[in-house]
Amino acid sequence: MTDAPASPAPASPLVRLTGVSKDYVSGPEVVHALRDVSLEIARGELVGIIGTSGSGKSTLMNILGCLDRPTRGRYELASVDVTERSGDQRAIVRNRLIGFVFQGFNLLARTTALDNVELPLVYRGVGARERRRRALDALAQVGLADRARHTPSQLSGGQQQRVAIARALVTQPPLLLADEPTGNLDTRTSFEVLALLQALVRDQGITIALVTHEPDIAACTSRIVTVRDGRIASDERHAAPRDAARALEELGPLR
Repeated sequence: MTDAPASPAPASPLVRLTGVSKDYVSGPEVVHALRDVSLEIARGELVGIIGTSGSGKSTLMNILGCLDRPTRGRYELASVDVTERSGDQRAIVRNRLIGFVFQGFNLLARTTALDNVELPLVYRGVGARERRRRALDALAQVGLADRARHTPSQLSGGQQQRVAIARALVTQPPLLLADEPTGNLDTRTSFEVLALLQALVRDQGITIALVTHEPDIAACTSRIVTVRDGRIASDERHAAPRDAARALEELGPLR
């Protein structure tokens, strides 16, 4: 009788927080922004993080993005323990492993879409020709190859957010953090951006953590993590997340 082949070891999660707390000193008081948070996010997940103002979701996002360090606990990203890394070391991790998308787009106003997308590669020291090629590829991924020479003022809000997504993708990071990415957009444009994010997860296996306070937006994620009073109040998976492309179709044509 031969031994059965060993089962492959389960893949480690891309994100693992273990007992993470974050305290801020405000005068004589200590504010407990996060309290003993443990969370894992697998590769290829689209996770919604929701919570009211002051719930701790922004602090959680800052720690996930290596913009801040926990007071206690451990944070591992792509099997790398980043908990005690210095500010410069965390900046290297951010540049290599994380892409950011913000509510306000954060594009350079007098710079073309192409140059905005190239910027993270400048920080990496990538040569000009390779930067240009990769930035054009990223713009093509988000459907804006024909807008490469336009400045933000020549683009709609939805197009500006697509440029921001292309900028986040150009370094090919395993983790994309989207902080209220539809907060400045109308309903139709919000679903356009969400359809793009869903396609990135589905077709490229990118992992996305999306912070939002809007239930309609969270419904398009495969998992909703609710933060309340610095703790994870619930962590629920969607068997059938809302299809943003279909929701866009249901809105019908513009009149």
